[in-house]
Amino acid sequence: MSSAVMERIVEQPKNLDLVTISPAPEVVENKWSDPHPLLPVFVAGAISLVAATTFVGSILAWLALRHSGVMAI
Repeated sequence: MSSAVMERIVEQPKNLDLVTISPAPEVVENKWSDPHPLLPVFVAGAISLVAATTFVGSILAWLALRHSGVMAI
């Protein structure tokens, strides 16, 4: 016998009665009140640029002083 013959037939359940919700009266949207939303991004970018420039500049200054003979003792 094939497996199709041995399967039990299951009745489909009846449809559910859905509860409808009435729409809310006058939904007020909250508006973003920040006039400059990207200002913190630019401030953090400027701080990181200054920090990176200082870091790389200190390494280059150390190498320049080392090769110039100033640090030779």
